[in-house]
Amino acid sequence: MATTNDPTDLRRQERDAEAEEAGAREIRRKELEDLRWLLGHPQGRRIAMRLLDEAGVYRSSFNHSGSVMAFNEGKRHMGLFLTAEFIEATPEGFMKVLKEYGKTKDE
Repeated sequence: MATTNDPTDLRRQERDAEAEEAGAREIRRKELEDLRWLLGHPQGRRIAMRLLDEAGVYRSSFNHSGSVMAFNEGKRHMGLFLTAEFIEATPEGFMKVLKEYGKTKDE
C-alpha cells in the first residue's frame, strides 16, 4: 500500500524536515566524535599528519605546468578540508598533531 504525500500537509512537511535535520545532526556528531577518537591516539595523529603532508597543505601548489598545478591544488584543497575538520572536532588534538610533527621534523 503506497502512501501519498499531501502537498498541503504543512505539519507533516515540518515534522519530516525536523526529522531530517535531527538525522543530519546525529551523523555530524558521529563524524566529529570519530575525528576526536582519531586525534586522541598517537597512531591517529601520525596518520592525520601523513595525510596533510601528502596533500601539500604546508607547501605551495605552484608548478609551471597548469595541469600539475591544478592537480596539486586539488590535493591541497582536500588537505585544507581535513584541517578544518580536525580543528572543528578537537582544536587541542590538532595542536598535538602540529607539535608532534614539529618534533619529528626537527629530529
